[in-house]
Amino acid sequence: MGRTDLVIVDETWYCQKCLKATLGNISCDRCGNVPFRSGEHFKTIDNQMVCTDCMEKAGIMKKYDYVMSAVMSKAKAAKAASPTTQAHRGLEALGTMKELLEQNLEPGEKVEFAVVGNTGEALACSSKHLFILKSGMASGSLTGKKCIKYRWNQITGAEIKEGALYGLIEIQGNGLPSHDVRNISQVKQAENAVTFLMAKKADFEEALRTVNQRI
Repeated sequence: MGRTDLVIVDETWYCQKCLKATLGNISCDRCGNVPFRSGEHFKTIDNQMVCTDCMEKAGIMKKYDYVMSAVMSKAKAAKAASPTTQAHRGLEALGTMKELLEQNLEPGEKVEFAVVGNTGEALACSSKHLFILKSGMASGSLTGKKCIKYRWNQITGAEIKEGALYGLIEIQGNGLPSHDVRNISQVKQAENAVTFLMAKKADFEEALRTVNQRI
């Protein structure tokens, strides 16, 4: 019981034979868990190999979120290999938050870029505005929805901040707060930032380029 045929190490999937050939014998530096026998996955954090059980106990990341991060990394690699696949952009990228954005567009205003972050968070750009979208707990309540709209002349800069597992894109301007990526749960409700799994970093780098072209 507890065995798994594949294990994730730093967002890469390995079978037992390939793991030993590539990385040798590894174990969690905190509790000693080893791949396959423990049923845990592993991630290098601050130069330490940490298993998903220790990540959960330390409040760093849930096992499910880490597995989904690895799945998304694999999907991104497949996407890059296909020239016919389009990047995440436009209203359709927003899924359930599409209607929220449409309600806040001016007549004739069209969305040029949109990207979804962690659950209940998204960023979108038009020729007139940058939008920060929050729904559910990211808006401050389970059933809430919020759209924060900035004119381009209100924005002085933007920055991506990276953590071990999560990142954030921060919109900068007069009176807007700065955020610490180490407090990702607090940033989730911020009105000038969107958090994301590091597996989606490339999407947010594209968002950053779009923002910088406008300011």
